[in-house]
Amino acid sequence: MKKLILIAIIIISKSLVAQSDNADLKSLYKAMQSDNSYNFYEVVEVAERYFNSIDKYAKGSGYKPYMRWKEANEYKYYPSGDRSKVDPLFVEKEFQTFLKNKQQSGLKASSTWQSLGPYTIDSITGHYSTGLGRMEDFYVSPLDSSIIYVSSRSGGFWKSNDEGQSWTVTTDFLPATGVNVFAVSPTNSDSILINVQNARNTTSHGIYRSTDGGSTWSLSNFNPSNIYRGGLGSDFQIYDIKYHPRIKDLIFVGTSEGLYRSTDNLQSWAKTQTSLDVTQITFHPSNDSIIYFYDTYYWSSDHDRIYRSSDLGVSFSAINGIEGNNNRRSVRLSVSNDCASCLYYASQNGVWKSIDNGQTFRFLSNPNESCEAFAVNDIDTSVMIYGYVDLEASLNGGKTFSNRTRWSLGNTNGNKSSHATSFATSTNYIHADMRNAKCVNGVFYVSTDGFVCKSADNGSTWTILTQGVGTREAYCLGISQSNHERTISGSQDNGSSIKTEKGWIEYTGGDGMEGIIHPLNDDWMISSYQFGSRTRTSNGGSNLSGANPIGVSGGYWVAPLVYDPNNHMRFYDFRDSIYRTDDFGISHTYIGQPNFSGDIQVAAIAENNSNIIVVARNEFIEKSTDGGVTFTSIKAGLPSYSIRDISFNPKDDDNIFVVYGRYQNDGKKVYMTTNGGQTWQNITYNLGNMPISSVVIDHSSSSTIYLGAEIGVYTKPLSGNTWSLYNTGLPNMDARELEINYGSNTIRTATWGRGLWEASLVGRANYPSIVYTQISDKPTESTPKESVNQFVSSIINYTGTLSSVYVAWSKDTAVFGNTIPMTNTQGSE
Repeated sequence: MKKLILIAIIIISKSLVAQSDNADLKSLYKAMQSDNSYNFYEVVEVAERYFNSIDKYAKGSGYKPYMRWKEANEYKYYPSGDRSKVDPLFVEKEFQTFLKNKQQSGLKASSTWQSLGPYTIDSITGHYSTGLGRMEDFYVSPLDSSIIYVSSRSGGFWKSNDEGQSWTVTTDFLPATGVNVFAVSPTNSDSILINVQNARNTTSHGIYRSTDGGSTWSLSNFNPSNIYRGGLGSDFQIYDIKYHPRIKDLIFVGTSEGLYRSTDNLQSWAKTQTSLDVTQITFHPSNDSIIYFYDTYYWSSDHDRIYRSSDLGVSFSAINGIEGNNNRRSVRLSVSNDCASCLYYASQNGVWKSIDNGQTFRFLSNPNESCEAFAVNDIDTSVMIYGYVDLEASLNGGKTFSNRTRWSLGNTNGNKSSHATSFATSTNYIHADMRNAKCVNGVFYVSTDGFVCKSADNGSTWTILTQGVGTREAYCLGISQSNHERTISGSQDNGSSIKTEKGWIEYTGGDGMEGIIHPLNDDWMISSYQFGSRTRTSNGGSNLSGANPIGVSGGYWVAPLVYDPNNHMRFYDFRDSIYRTDDFGISHTYIGQPNFSGDIQVAAIAENNSNIIVVARNEFIEKSTDGGVTFTSIKAGLPSYSIRDISFNPKDDDNIFVVYGRYQNDGKKVYMTTNGGQTWQNITYNLGNMPISSVVIDHSSSSTIYLGAEIGVYTKPLSGNTWSLYNTGLPNMDARELEINYGSNTIRTATWGRGLWEASLVGRANYPSIVYTQISDKPTESTPKESVNQFVSSIINYTGTLSSVYVAWSKDTAVFGNTIPMTNTQGSE
């Protein structure tokens, strides 16, 4: 019945969309996003009509979150866009199937994956809005403020017993690592309930329970097997979990299917409200019987309503609509011990107050911000905070609000001589995009896309509590082949950052994307924003300048950027066309364009012959043998799905690999050609249907293939036909991109929610590791000069005995036919 109603509504909406106001279009596309009965491309059509009617590039417009959603979902459903036939628990089920089928015989990592962070803000150069990662829910014990729990939608549950001085994550190896909401028992802070969700589609994997302060977890009865059966097109989401503050074992769960009530600590439950999206649950401060919740179910005639119960949540009735509010979906409720009969309601249209337990409301004022977080002081109702990009506070009961924080380091109250000094000295920086706000014993706390922060003076000054929490949602990484310690990584909301020997440098802001590091001068790097806007540094991140083709429009959301493995000053910038730079980003030359239309989404260059370039957009894949001037399709024999990644065998330019991330039970995830794309072979084998994000091949004698998947990393030798899980120590999350450091015999992955990780290559944990190599004159625009002697030095870590160490070299050819012996200058190996 629900599906039929939804289809009817979308037909009506399309016919009237030209007459709809912006708020209606915004609410409509967001409602469609979370309802899988709608085709992906129907959502895109409505969303793009909305964004074409506003200034979509304005801060807080919502365009970036929409584009993130689009990029994260199109490849799953292309070409049909049909989401109704996909199980939202698809990925976790595929992972469990693989584990069962491998029968414990799969390859174990020869060395455990190690987390490389970032966990702290170490150094800031060009980053104007630095943060560690998106935070969602949090808890501060009202009895002991040193006990703090926080959660991330993709990075899990973290705990601190010393008010944020140190942190521990405890959910890395649950079926999914997203925790959007949790509840803590009012009588025992060791008793915790968390919603474990897929970070990519927010589908719940059930509520997990801890009885030891979050150290260990077990699946509660409230899980997919008992609540809903999953299945095609279903999308069960949990928005809120609440213990009743004074009645033991009484628990409420707000979901996309209504409200659930349990009187026995979630051993059993009853569904008290149906066909509602219950996003918030709030309790009367002193009357046990009165409970409020908020419904955002778009498709109901009663949507955007507060409901109230006066019988302990057994039944609820809708409160009349709030006059003057037509916001939908972005609404926050708050109560305070200072006024038990008061209920506060905030949206982007303003703040309202009820003094009669929610029966009637009075408009207070409309702050100059959108509203994603709101809280009234729990001991003084004259004080409240409100905001989204920035935070505003009222000291007169909501009559007026004034700004309290700044999202940009250039506008804080700190020493603005640099972004680093601003961050170190400001007291009004909490990062942009608030997610939650609470008040505990008169102290305000907020979560943002960068931190969880605290204010003990009504929002005037703020302290960051989550230094030590690593929840970066990394898109991409680029590694240095000459310095094992250096990697550049781009992430959502927290820009591009550089890992160095001394820690992390926060380099640029926005959404960080692709990055590359010069192979012989690790101080030279290119980073990217969304749509392929590039920046260049020539001194390790201290300076930055534009590195874009002049007069050229942007590219794909994550626009490819690939350096030439045979020319250290050359890299290629892929948009709808191909641009080449021969001076590491100072100038660019138009090279050519593939035959398909639209932005290039994936690109790769052959290791030995740089004239061979392969590019793809969705299902279309083409190859150039003249450096990108002309292209020929090599699609024949491949599925008509969206390609996620392309890679060459470093030993054989005709040996090419493509991978797919489609959510479909078709056994078509990894393909290989041995003849340059004339024919293709499906080598998915026992991998099943796990969506794949990245593929690389190492230089070992077995030419091991590595796959970064939505859960885990998988490997097999080139000649083998069995994939093995290679993830000891790696959290169960999306290994979004892989890159190999050949000298150090290591592989790194950018994960969605836990930052950067590293492991040894298969079978190479005990091999010598070349940590650092340099020549006496690092390459620049003017050095080294021809015929000037160069001295090569390296640092090699190895516990054994090295029989010989040498430099292989050549001139004007990729074949290294000459060697020069190296001598040990340190006296030990």
